[in-house]
Amino acid sequence: MSADKSAARRVELPVLCKFLRCKSGYGAIENNTAWQLGTSSTEAYWCLATMEAFGPDDSYTHATVCQSGRSCYRRE
Repeated sequence: MSADKSAARRVELPVLCKFLRCKSGYGAIENNTAWQLGTSSTEAYWCLATMEAFGPDDSYTHATVCQSGRSCYRRE
């Protein structure tokens, strides 16, 4: 594969809350799709702060919403 094609395939991953977890975050990447993109229709997410499928702000957890701007978001 040429360097140009390799660069085109790279996707910048979003910076997610440090408390967000999911079942596939601990294994191999399926179909070269990172869990941080939130593209799986079967992924199960949870928050380490609540140990539930919702965060401290009572909103659901997901890679598309557990990002900067959310009141309970923690980067590090």
